[in-house]
Amino acid sequence: MKHRFSPVFIILGVVLSFVLAMANTPPIATFEVRTPADGSQTTLTLDATASHDPDGTIVSYQWLYGDGYSGSGVTKTHTFPSVSTYTITLVVRDNGGISHLTSQTIDLAQPIVPQMPPGETTVPDVVIPLDIPIGNRLGQRAPAFSLPNQAGEIVELADFLGHVVLVEFWTSSCSACRAAMPHLEELREEFADRGLIVITITINRNVEGEWQYLAQNGYTQFVALRESDPIGKPTMNEYGVSRIPHALLIDHQGVIQFTGHLNLVQSDMIESLL
Repeated sequence: MKHRFSPVFIILGVVLSFVLAMANTPPIATFEVRTPADGSQTTLTLDATASHDPDGTIVSYQWLYGDGYSGSGVTKTHTFPSVSTYTITLVVRDNGGISHLTSQTIDLAQPIVPQMPPGETTVPDVVIPLDIPIGNRLGQRAPAFSLPNQAGEIVELADFLGHVVLVEFWTSSCSACRAAMPHLEELREEFADRGLIVITITINRNVEGEWQYLAQNGYTQFVALRESDPIGKPTMNEYGVSRIPHALLIDHQGVIQFTGHLNLVQSDMIESLL
């Protein structure tokens, strides 16, 4: 026997689901930084076990080390390229789909000092707006992606939650893309110390040539990724990109604030989002 449900009950169910989602209490992200037993000056152990969710469970822990690399897991041991200052960011997501982040700036030339008294936590100020739909238009949440970098490691857009992100689709075989690269580097240099992340996604099948082009021209500070399928171009299609070069400016909540030619991205646009 088939059961027929009244439209009223269906609507009530949808409303109830929405209310329950909105009632979800955000998780609290916090982590401890420790030096390893061997005393290495460039290696740190990061421990997020003190993070918790008041009304649920944390389902993912994402790390942004501040040196162009990222990782996942409750605890991580990471070796930095040099004795310098790095901003380490932790993003946690709960079983209700809400994320929060927290950051610590670490100077490896100085002794590691806990930045938070034991047992004390703070709620980070970044909340993912679940009421904003995912899409490739202005005002929509940018679609998630997981793409390989030069080392073959998978980098996710979610790794940079809490940062303003400038994404550029390009290829070195495109003369307009090459002409736009100096402007992209200028923007990166201007706002790098304020947390701007520049991601380049090449759609060229000759990825070795792409990495070589970036290195030879001094573009070594971009988060350089490659399209997972350079023939089908799924990421490019999901972002509604039909021609390159094409840039997207994504705010700290993951919402698209600009989509178009890179040359139209100006400093004041980025300044307004930081």
